[in-house]
Amino acid sequence: MLRSALRTGRTLATQAGRRGMASEPTRIADALGGAKVTLPCPVYGVGGRYASALYVSASKAGVLDKVVAELKVFKDAYETQEDLKRFIKDPTLKRKAKADAMKQIMKNSDAVLKNFTGVLCDNGRMDQIEDVMSEFTKLMNAHNKQVFATVTTVYPLSAMEADAVREALQGFVKSDETLNITQEIDPEILGGMVCAVGDKRIDLSVLARIKELERAMEAAIA
Repeated sequence: MLRSALRTGRTLATQAGRRGMASEPTRIADALGGAKVTLPCPVYGVGGRYASALYVSASKAGVLDKVVAELKVFKDAYETQEDLKRFIKDPTLKRKAKADAMKQIMKNSDAVLKNFTGVLCDNGRMDQIEDVMSEFTKLMNAHNKQVFATVTTVYPLSAMEADAVREALQGFVKSDETLNITQEIDPEILGGMVCAVGDKRIDLSVLARIKELERAMEAAIA
């Protein structure tokens, strides 16, 4: 199933270059046949194509929650164990050697995830695992109707300010979605704030205004 998904994905990616990438995940899911699985959001690139295949395969097998949990364990190990990361990133290792080693690493995992990492190794894409996991996380956030936002300011927001920002950003999410806001501090923006909601970015910083003024002055002088 995974190999079919990825072969279809490569063909559709070529076609998408002419028609636009937005509907690629849906076309991949439709092309797999059987029970239809609609991806919760668009994802792009090599990582998106493989993440889409994993999401569809796990959904059709009824093991999505299990795959999510097992992928998290793998992700934690990948991020904390330098030897594992070096092994996966090593371009000198032959595909078969890497595939055989991954079979041992994933031997207790669900068959869907085990086969998936095997396909990554066979296709020489295991070094793309970070992008795959990142795009898969996007799919699962959308699947669980979780929207993540980051608000960057020079100083921490007061409770009243934080409530006002949340109310304003709530307009960017649907009524059945949950908004999760993280506050970050960055003195370099000089003042104001920068808000990122999903793939949207609203720059209301003093730094942005200064740069806009500089561009206007340069245009006036030219």
